[in-house]
Amino acid sequence: MQQYNPVVIPVSFTESKDAPVGSGVSVTHVLPAGGDPGQDTRREDGELAANPRTVNVHFASSNYGPLWMPAVTSWLRAVAFASRYYTVHHGKIGAVGITDRMYTHAADNQLVDDFLEDETATHLFHTECDMLLPDDAITKLVALDKDIASGLYFIRNGEGQPCLYQKVVVNRDNPYPHSPVRIFPQDRPFRVDCPGLGCVVFKRSVFERLPRPWFDLSANRYGSDMFFFTNAKRAGIETWCDPSVRCGQVDYTVITYEAYEKRLKDDEWLSKGVILGGLD
Repeated sequence: MQQYNPVVIPVSFTESKDAPVGSGVSVTHVLPAGGDPGQDTRREDGELAANPRTVNVHFASSNYGPLWMPAVTSWLRAVAFASRYYTVHHGKIGAVGITDRMYTHAADNQLVDDFLEDETATHLFHTECDMLLPDDAITKLVALDKDIASGLYFIRNGEGQPCLYQKVVVNRDNPYPHSPVRIFPQDRPFRVDCPGLGCVVFKRSVFERLPRPWFDLSANRYGSDMFFFTNAKRAGIETWCDPSVRCGQVDYTVITYEAYEKRLKDDEWLSKGVILGGLD
């Protein structure tokens, strides 16, 4: 994955009040309408704060090979939690789609195609095979009521480096690479250009506004996530991250939020909160 220099999302540390072709696809995900794009419409109890309507969430994951049991266990818990929640609160988990032995970008395009075939589907929740999801991941991201809403996770072997990227430099020959974000607001949702595809909710309208293919990749040039989020930003679609939705990413160890806190403590440069760039 090609990258440029790191970027820091402005944050105040003062207290504030404010290959093979394979088989099997299907999908799942949800989200409500209404609300100011610049306003967090989620109440403290996780309820939809404004204009609730029936949501139909499709859950989707692109995979290759065996699935890791702890990750799938966390998916089932998140789906069960959301299903129980939406049984009472205007919605449902309408479908689940898992792919196997397909290139990830082809699999993701197929998952979106299947999602759009259901005319009642309102949101697509997407995760990846190495993600450990919190139980309330789906309901929290849906309640944020953004076109694209992502949870937070940290890259493997990154010593607490968040999977967050910002578009800082545009290369005429390759417009897709982003720069990694080092520091971000920890107490509130914030806009970001690319949060990866490990824990993200898309409103249906996102895919209706963007041309197919939604996902593509090129070896040593860009990944399917940066391809997608570059095109979404060009179309005026905002992407938000909710840092309270904290996921784990699995390799041989589980990378969690504590790794980021340790990074802030141990890295003298980061602890000073230096700003290299901004959102706008």
